[in-house]
Amino acid sequence: MRWLVSGYYGADNLGDEALLAGLLGGLRARGARRVSVLSLDPGATRAAHHVDARHRLLGLPRALLTTDVLVSGGGGLLQDSTSRRSLDYYLGVIRAARSLGRRVVVYGQSLGPLGEASRDRVRRALHGLPLGLRDAPSLELAATLGLAASPVADAALALAPPAGRARDALVLVPRGGEPWATETLRRLGADALAQGLQVEVLACQPSQDDAELERLQAALPGLRCLPSGPPATTLNALAGARLVASVRLHGLVLATVAGVPHAGLSYDPKVAGFAERSGAPVWAVPRTSEAVAATSAALGSVLRAPQFDAAARRALLDDARAGLDWLVSEGLHGRS
Repeated sequence: MRWLVSGYYGADNLGDEALLAGLLGGLRARGARRVSVLSLDPGATRAAHHVDARHRLLGLPRALLTTDVLVSGGGGLLQDSTSRRSLDYYLGVIRAARSLGRRVVVYGQSLGPLGEASRDRVRRALHGLPLGLRDAPSLELAATLGLAASPVADAALALAPPAGRARDALVLVPRGGEPWATETLRRLGADALAQGLQVEVLACQPSQDDAELERLQAALPGLRCLPSGPPATTLNALAGARLVASVRLHGLVLATVAGVPHAGLSYDPKVAGFAERSGAPVWAVPRTSEAVAATSAALGSVLRAPQFDAAARRALLDDARAGLDWLVSEGLHGRS
């Protein structure tokens, strides 16, 4: 069987590269040997993941003609909040694969947010396909669209956990374009410094997050920057931290893999959805000065007495393995 993976890969985004690493490892462990990836930067994807990679536009026609199974995912691909063009692309890949009679599995994705017009397009494109979604809000949206979906977990949860000793460090994970969230993290970082803790920052996508990182660096003397890739290196850097406070989804996902307490600031339903599954506290990104003060105070309480839900972590890791089993079963025996 020849597998083709479609996602937001080759864009120097730690979360998506962690997804791909977990997905490829899961496929290989289950006997898949002929795997290709659609990438924005095929050379970087080949070097990082030791896999055949094709350009997601220029290489798409040949890739679809020479595959048996298209895996759409994982990630937050099926939404129109970042851009309509992104949704057009991923639905176009699915439709092209279906028109060629290829098996298609939608795997490890979040669904939405979607405007009304986009909902109808997604409903028609996904009708009858195996659909594996990674959070409760996505499963609920699928139900409202009349789509049957199976619950799976984020593929990055299939990565090998690191070893590490406990250390008094707070890790901040900002997201570009969320200044209120950055201000909340800044206040939490100042609180941690006053307690004598080491404060670290992780930029999951430097091209988008650098402005927020620079704001934190200017306000928090001694702030240490953690490496943002490859995923195994970042996991080792997170190991043993006292708390990870993240605006980005994969800050929470990687903290879970590392067995580290974490808390979220949710700008998107997928962040809150994951935090609910991992047993972590989560707040909506505040949008006023008063809300920033209240949220940073609540995070400060978590920092003083962090909790980690080991049972929820075990369930998520089990779900990640089961989701990969589901993917391979659907790819081998599912529908075109």
